[in-house]
Amino acid sequence: MQIWGGKNFIVPSYQRSYRWGEREIQALLQDIWDFAQMQNQSDFYCLQPVVVKNNKEKYRIIDGQQRLTTIFLIIKFLENKDFFNISYETRLNSTDFLKNIKDKTQEEIENIDFYHFYKAYEVIQGFFNNESIDRNKFLEVLLDKCKVLWYEIAPKENENEVFIRLNIGKIPLVEAENIKALFLSKNDELDSDDLKDRAELWYRSEIEARENRDFRYCVLNKINKKEDIENKILKDDIQRIEAYLKSLVPPSNKKHYLFEYFYKCYKDGTLNNQWNELENAINTLSGFASGQGNDKIDREIFHYLGFLILSGENIYSLYKEWKNDTNKELFSQKLLAKIQNKISKIENIEELQYKKDDAKIKEILLLFNLEYLICEESSNEYFKFNRFVLEQWSLEHIYAQKSESIQGAIKGKDNKSIIQWLEETLSYIDDDMLKQEIDQSIKESNFDDESFKKLCKKINDNFENDDTLHTIQNLTLLDKESNSQIGNQIFSQKRKAIQKLGEQDKLIPIATRKVFEKVFSENKSNPDIFEQKDQEDYLAAIKESLKRYTKENK
Repeated sequence: MQIWGGKNFIVPSYQRSYRWGEREIQALLQDIWDFAQMQNQSDFYCLQPVVVKNNKEKYRIIDGQQRLTTIFLIIKFLENKDFFNISYETRLNSTDFLKNIKDKTQEEIENIDFYHFYKAYEVIQGFFNNESIDRNKFLEVLLDKCKVLWYEIAPKENENEVFIRLNIGKIPLVEAENIKALFLSKNDELDSDDLKDRAELWYRSEIEARENRDFRYCVLNKINKKEDIENKILKDDIQRIEAYLKSLVPPSNKKHYLFEYFYKCYKDGTLNNQWNELENAINTLSGFASGQGNDKIDREIFHYLGFLILSGENIYSLYKEWKNDTNKELFSQKLLAKIQNKISKIENIEELQYKKDDAKIKEILLLFNLEYLICEESSNEYFKFNRFVLEQWSLEHIYAQKSESIQGAIKGKDNKSIIQWLEETLSYIDDDMLKQEIDQSIKESNFDDESFKKLCKKINDNFENDDTLHTIQNLTLLDKESNSQIGNQIFSQKRKAIQKLGEQDKLIPIATRKVFEKVFSENKSNPDIFEQKDQEDYLAAIKESLKRYTKENK
C-alpha cells in the first residue's frame, strides 16, 4: 500500500460518485482485520484490482474508485492525514469535503455525494469503536501488508471503452453509468470542451432530478416496488436519469436493453445524434415534471403524466406523443384522452367493492385527488407522487365500526370512550334488534363481561355484512402507517387523528382531508358523524369531479 503514498488520483467525469454502503465497507474492514489476526499469516493480503490511466502524474481511475475512496477514509480516520489525493473532474467540492470530513457535521451535508461520504465515515468510526480492534495493528497491516492488483492501461487505449468492457455484465444498477461512459467517449467530432459540457449537463440533470422531493423521478419513472418501497427511499441520481434515457428507447423486457441500444449507436457512429435527442428530452421532460409551472396547462400535464406512469404507461410512448406535435394544449389533450380511455372502462363505480376491486377504486380516488388539485388553481399545490408511492397509500374506510378501536378503553375501563363508540355506532345500524341491545348495554355500562364481547362481535359482523360500507362512497386513501394506527377508529376519532397528522406535516391527500372535514356533505351540522347521506354526497362529488374522464362525458 505504501506505493500509493502521495499519489494523485482523479475520478473522471463519466464515473458516478461514491456509493458504497455499510455492507461493502464492513466487509473490507473485516477482511483486513481477519488477515491481521491470522497466526500463519502470508506475506501480504491482496485487495481487488484498481485500473488506472497515467495522465501526467495524475492517475485517472477507471475501476476501483469505491474501494480507493474507502481506503482513503479509513486512513483519514486512523491518522487524520491524506495518504494520497483524490479529486473529481465534475464534483469539485467533493475533494474538499473528503479532506476535511473529520470536522464535518450532519448539517453540512449539501448533496447526495456528501451524504454517502459522511455515512461511510460513520461506519468506519463504528467499526473502530469496538475495543477489541487494535487500531495501530490494523493501520500497520493496511499500509505494509495490503497490496492492490494494479493495472495501468496503455497510453493509447481509450479509457471509456475500457470502463465499458469492465462493466458490461454487471448488475443492472450500473447500466446508466455505462451509457454515460459512451456519451463521454472522445471521437473526431468532439473536443475536450464538448465532453466537459456533456459531463456538466449530465451531472446537473442528476442533481435536478432530486429536486422537489423527487417529483421529477416519480412523475417520469414507475417506481420499483420491491426495491424502492422496501428501502423507503428512491434510488440515487444515476438511476433517476434513466427516465430520460427511457424516453428515447422503445421499451423492452430484455435485460440491459437501454445500454444495448446506445452501444449500437456508439458502434455505428450515430451517438452524437442521440446526445442531441437526450438534451431535448431532459429539457422538455424536466420542465413537465418539475411541479413548478403556474399555468393550469402545466398543472394538467404534471398530474396527467404522473397518473399515467403510475397506471403503467411508459415514458417512451408519452414523450413520443409530445414530439409528434410540440404544443402544450394538444399534448395535454392527448394525455387526457389516454386517461379517459382507462377510466371509461371502469363502469358503475358506485358498485365497486372493497378488496375485490381495490386497484380500480384506488385509481378512481387518486384521479379524484389530482382533478381536485388541477381545479384548485389558487393554491398551486402539486400532488406528491413520490410520497404517495413510497408511503404505500391504500384504501381506508371513512367510517368503520369494528370494536378493535376500543380494546384499549375496555382494558383501561374507560367507560366514557366505550359509550361514545356505542352511541356513534347506533347512528349507522338499521337492525332494530341490535339497536336495542346497544341501548341496553349503554344503560348497564358493564363492559367487561361475556355478553358485551358477544355484542361487539354482532356489531363487527354488521359492519362486515353491510355492503354499502365497503364501496367507494365509504373509502378514501391513507398511508400504510397511519392506516395501521387509526384504521379501526370511529369517524370522530379518525377525523381528529387525521387533523393531527396534517399538523405534523404528514402527507394527507387533499380529498382525504376534505372528506373528513365533511366538505362534500350538504349537512355539516354534526362533524363527528359520517352517515349514509354523507356517503351519498361524497360519491356524488367524485362522480361530478370525474365527469370529463368517464363515459358520461364521452
